Amino acid sequence: MDGGDFPTDAKQTDRFAALLRGKREAAGLSCAQLAKLAGVTRQTIDNIEQGRITTVSRSTMQLLRSVPQLNLQSIEIARALRLDQEYNCHIPATYDTVGMISDLAALLNGPGCHIEQTNAYLDHRSAMVYISDSQNPTYVSRFRETYPSKALAQIVIAEAGQIPLKVIALGPGDGHLETRFMQHLLGKLQHPQIKLVLFDISNALLTCAHKYTKDLLQDRVETVMVQGNFHDLAKYPQVTSLNNRSSSKQKRIYLMMGNTLANLDNEPRFFEHSLNHCAVGDFLILDFQKRTTPVSATEAEIRRNDSALSNPFPAKQKAWLSIPIQAHCPDLISCQFSFELSREQCPIAGSYMIDNIATVKVLGQPEKRFSMFRHKRYDEVSLRRSLERFGWHCLSCIEYGPDGNVAAMLLVKRAPVH
Repeated sequence: MDGGDFPTDAKQTDRFAALLRGKREAAGLSCAQLAKLAGVTRQTIDNIEQGRITTVSRSTMQLLRSVPQLNLQSIEIARALRLDQEYNCHIPATYDTVGMISDLAALLNGPGCHIEQTNAYLDHRSAMVYISDSQNPTYVSRFRETYPSKALAQIVIAEAGQIPLKVIALGPGDGHLETRFMQHLLGKLQHPQIKLVLFDISNALLTCAHKYTKDLLQDRVETVMVQGNFHDLAKYPQVTSLNNRSSSKQKRIYLMMGNTLANLDNEPRFFEHSLNHCAVGDFLILDFQKRTTPVSATEAEIRRNDSALSNPFPAKQKAWLSIPIQAHCPDLISCQFSFELSREQCPIAGSYMIDNIATVKVLGQPEKRFSMFRHKRYDEVSLRRSLERFGWHCLSCIEYGPDGNVAAMLLVKRAPVH
């Protein structure tokens, strides 16, 4: 049920009035008792049930839904108002999946280049392999189960208080990490008023994340999907905007989980420009891989200490990244992958990048090289300083995971810019 106040016409008003009256009577509550439980006036209940008002504010609806005896479900409201909850996905007119696939095919049939890594999720087959790897029991036990979601939710609620929240998940993948965080948020809120926006470039990943989220959170959270590229966040007002009636209290929580930060080619530019609409009190939660060597370490020292650079290229990574090459390169002879270390292309001081290079041989053409995907290792102090430059104050940085806690979750809050 996306949007503002409701009902919107006389027939909807009558149907909702009948629904509320029936639910109240079934619960054995008087109008006065319901008003007290919901925290609204007796006059408000009378006006709704008698059809004397044409609109009910979203905040009032949330208060009514918070009364357990009433058991007022979203699906019942949607049916009464003839709202079809199945239409819950925003696809802007400028979003062109076919065009993006065509552009990717043209690049892969060129002489070799840098492939922007959100392309790794466009193809449904690529998405399937990615989801399978993300849900591999070994990976889940080593990383996902160690995510400090509960601690992060506690800090957010302690800072924000009991207010409406808009949680915006950028690149949520299969949605498992974001859903766990939402569950902990719900456990800390007395009267949850949360809207969750799943924002991803891949239709396959987006629908997978949405199904998982709805299965676990059900109607406790209003959930919508937006298909698009979060590098162009400013083009999607349905993602960034707040509810007009509650914007003075509602806060945004941006989630960049599952190493989404490393998808950015230029992190400072994203912090400064893509998030410049954020208001004081908004939150950003992101995870990142920490470097295991000092900032002063030589290239040789980095190679010795980073396991990715000292081991063969993973077979699962190759299976995933080679799918678009196999799909779009006719007369393909072979495709080999390797890791290459780069420190020159990292805008965050003290960070370095591990580039996933595909060496491709096609019949009748010279050998080609494509930069298909990138992993990054960050110096925590430098990353925090970059965020602070643009008004993001660090509340917590929590290490997690195996291998000497090489991963961390960073929680920052938008502070007044002096």
